[in-house]
Amino acid sequence: MSTPTAQRPVFQPKVTAAAVFGTTVEWYDFALYATAASLVFNKLYFPGGDPLVGTVAAFGTFAIGFLGRPLGGAYFGELGDRKGRKHVLVVTLLLMGIATTGIGLLPTYGSIGVAAPLLLTLLRFLQGFAAGGEKTGALILLFENAPARWRGLLSSLPAIGTGTGTLLSTGAMTIASTTLSQQAFLDWGWRIPFLLSAVLTLFGLWVRRSLAETEDFQQELKRQAREEAARPDRAGRASWRQRLAKSRFVESWRKYPKEMIIVICAGAAENCGYYIFGTFSVAYAQDAGLATGPVLTGIMAVSVVKLASVPLFGALSDRWGRRPVSILGAVVMAAACYPFFRVLDTEQPWLVLLALLVTLGIGQSAVLGAQPAFFAELFSTKVRFTAVGVANNIGTVLTGGLAPLLASSLLLWFDHSIAGVVIFLLLTCGITIATVAVARETRVRHESVRPAAETAVG
Repeated sequence: MSTPTAQRPVFQPKVTAAAVFGTTVEWYDFALYATAASLVFNKLYFPGGDPLVGTVAAFGTFAIGFLGRPLGGAYFGELGDRKGRKHVLVVTLLLMGIATTGIGLLPTYGSIGVAAPLLLTLLRFLQGFAAGGEKTGALILLFENAPARWRGLLSSLPAIGTGTGTLLSTGAMTIASTTLSQQAFLDWGWRIPFLLSAVLTLFGLWVRRSLAETEDFQQELKRQAREEAARPDRAGRASWRQRLAKSRFVESWRKYPKEMIIVICAGAAENCGYYIFGTFSVAYAQDAGLATGPVLTGIMAVSVVKLASVPLFGALSDRWGRRPVSILGAVVMAAACYPFFRVLDTEQPWLVLLALLVTLGIGQSAVLGAQPAFFAELFSTKVRFTAVGVANNIGTVLTGGLAPLLASSLLLWFDHSIAGVVIFLLLTCGITIATVAVARETRVRHESVRPAAETAVG
């Protein structure tokens, strides 16, 4: 017998720990590469004359990881919608740990030549493939276990994992780069944070070992079983066209085309803002000859703030609605993008911290806190994992994964002027504002109201 959503406990320690800690491990691995791309990979795997050209090449492999995310979203989404959420969460964590540990053991360009960047690209792709299923699975796990009126808050909790993972990875790389000499750091010190992934992965697998499937998914399996039993037997094996037509991927686009486009576009500001303010800013400081210490320290500090700010905005979306909170965040980032880079030029730690608090702690956090529940509420249980995983990861590739590469290229194109990067940021913020403004509000106002995801598409 199913439990009404109103009677589900708000806080379920085992479920929350499995989702949040697993996402922490995954994003420690994923974010670690971003920092290393700015500090290490441009020198050891893509050596060249102009340091900024090496940075562009390093961020190119960074973007490759995002190209793997839609494929991972489709593969693991289909698996999660058919076989269960738990299975996917275990497999993605293991795959991410293997890829990250492999990067820590990978010889450099000076040792094996062109094979080094090729293998680095392959391992980065595997990271992206795993990440394509991980974050979606974690948010759906919490969403499907949450009371309807607390879905915004609880669905935002995996973002604590992304924030904690970013904090740990940035902290590990900062400690390694500041406690060792520059030569020792480049020779072997940078590998230590990557090799720590093996330990974190094993602990994450232990946390998720006894995880149960969500009640919504179990009810969906029973419903599908009843439908199958009611159909007349059909002799013969289904053709590949019939199997394709029954896939969750095809069904997502056939039944929810508008919703898929909304999810692709709505996260543009959050995706771009995170990787420009939190990743590219380090490369910008290096290119301008500025101290990177205040930026790295500020990113770490804001990662701590986001542990509270993201759930806060998720909770506000339960009261105000998903749309107004998302739009608020995009407007803040649009207004702050140009002043942000002018503040970096000052090299004043407290000003840099303030700029990061506004852009990441308020603007990006607001969008990130409101949108997980918003996305999940757009789709039925049958296709939710696949639909959110595919659409959200496509959006992340277009406006997130390519952001550092595009920003570095624009910095070259505009002769080291920040104008092109600011225009790019304003464009992505505008896409979010326009998309969310025309979307329907999905927040459930009362427990007696049927969830939006289970109703017909409006």
